[in-house]
Amino acid sequence: MRYIPITKYNIKQLQDFIKSIGTSSRSFRYYNSRDVSIIKNHIITFLLYDKKFVGYGHLDQEDSKVWLGICVTQGSLGKGYGKKIMQRLIDSYNGTINLSVDQDNQRAIALYKLFNFLETHRTDHIIYMERQGNDNSN
Repeated sequence: MRYIPITKYNIKQLQDFIKSIGTSSRSFRYYNSRDVSIIKNHIITFLLYDKKFVGYGHLDQEDSKVWLGICVTQGSLGKGYGKKIMQRLIDSYNGTINLSVDQDNQRAIALYKLFNFLETHRTDHIIYMERQGNDNSN
């Protein structure tokens, strides 16, 4: 298993990954409204490779907040990849991290709670969560 950093030189791998995520695209909509060139503003962007690309993670600085994005391909759910991606993201940044998640995405919410994310508020069908500092107790 390898983490492959995404840069402007291998951005095609990210584009191919986005096309391959299957039904995971229903909950991972980050690139629906953004071009992949946005990674130039990311703190970290990577793909997780395990015989094929199985997951994605990023931390994105927007104004004064850092936002987490994560995706595991449809066929790779339930195999622990989400945990590995989350740990890598948490380990790469010491400050407060924010995220938003669909209210009905119980699998993702459970993962975020495992990594000490707490709900801050809700709007419509979205839950906003935050994790203070860096606590590597997982």
